[in-house]
Amino acid sequence: MVPWLLVLAVLPRVEDPWPDTIDLGLPFHMAAAGCVLAGVVCFLAAEEKRERAIKLGGFFGFSLGSVLYFVSLLVQVACSL
Repeated sequence: MVPWLLVLAVLPRVEDPWPDTIDLGLPFHMAAAGCVLAGVVCFLAAEEKRERAIKLGGFFGFSLGSVLYFVSLLVQVACSL
């Protein structure tokens, strides 16, 4: 119980982690997150494999961000009709 209270006391409170709007920057933010995640996962791999993983992570992050953006756009347009 005490360690849990210490963790709660140290960590900052997060009010609302989700943005109010989704703009065209989302695919680029997701690409950057994909690159970072792939770099962390492949930290101990050889340099060539790590670079390839980072490129693929950026590609998949950008693709996922683009899909999320366009789905959100279509939902917004459909709901406003």
